[in-house]
Amino acid sequence: MTIPLKVDDIASYLADTGWERDPQGWRGASVWQHPDDYEVLVPARDGMGDNDSRVREILRCLCALEDRPAGDIALEIARPQLDKQSFRTFPTGHDPGYTSLVLGTQTVLGVRNALTAAARTVVQGPHFAFAGRQPGVVGDLLRAAELGPSRAGSYIVEIRVAADATARTPSGEQITGRAVLVQMLEAVSAAQAAVAADAPAAFDETVTAGVSADLCKALSALSGSDRSEPFEIGFRWARSQPLDVPSHVVAFPETSGSLLHAASVRLRGLNATGAATVSGVVEGLHDDSSGNDRWRIKVRGELRTEHAELVRRAVWVRLPDQASYDRAITAHRERQVITVMGELSSVTGRVELVPGRGFDI
Repeated sequence: MTIPLKVDDIASYLADTGWERDPQGWRGASVWQHPDDYEVLVPARDGMGDNDSRVREILRCLCALEDRPAGDIALEIARPQLDKQSFRTFPTGHDPGYTSLVLGTQTVLGVRNALTAAARTVVQGPHFAFAGRQPGVVGDLLRAAELGPSRAGSYIVEIRVAADATARTPSGEQITGRAVLVQMLEAVSAAQAAVAADAPAAFDETVTAGVSADLCKALSALSGSDRSEPFEIGFRWARSQPLDVPSHVVAFPETSGSLLHAASVRLRGLNATGAATVSGVVEGLHDDSSGNDRWRIKVRGELRTEHAELVRRAVWVRLPDQASYDRAITAHRERQVITVMGELSSVTGRVELVPGRGFDI
């Protein structure tokens, strides 16, 4: 299948992958150069007579540089609206691009369960462990994600989801695919740091970042049958909706699987306690006036607890009354920095900061 490529999409791909545009150009076309001594000529606009030959030459150059098939590169150029996640495992005893049927199934289930944990965190807030049936909106978000073919480079599973893909909760809140992947990045980065500490107890303070027993169990499934193989999770953001967070890879060493499994068991038995303070901006508002889930806000900023140093997190805060919630709405609208002091609690299942009073602006 021939994939038609637009000039603007080619240019955005080159800019996103380390190429630089020569300000001089050549006869209306743009000249792009790569630090590894490659150069390509991009047509001035779509529909020009030599476009097909120019595009073929660009793809040949990119194939040589990236060591990937032209079809894969062309598809990525043509889909600038997609966020992508790659899960790279290193199964022993198999040719590149292959794994055993059992481990392949385990890997795909681990990917699905990791995405489920991230989606539930976005929808329900951080939990030590999730209980009960997942909300319907989580299933909607998973259905919006696409599973691609594996490729060489050990065994790689790729997921892609449109950055603006949305699903709606019963209360009318819209959840985007981008929000789920950003949450996943925050959580796996925190899990990676906890693995580096080489102790299951290091995971205790990562729950506010979205690390849960469910996520740890899902990640451990990527480490092979005996939980002793390394794995990597890569994030690439849609070029049509750039993100401040750069695309990068979160790598887990050989020791990760056993630690993640131990952490999943440990987190199921914990509860949130202790004094905490968060200072930041109101990122989300939730008030279910017909139920018991009232006056909840999400604050993204600097969190300090009695057990850990200052970290940057998104924290759910349970406000005491309507007046405090109204002030939070104003703070959200005006992007004001607020400070909330209180106690961490997981009585509702969700890890929340419960202030003794309202908050300061």
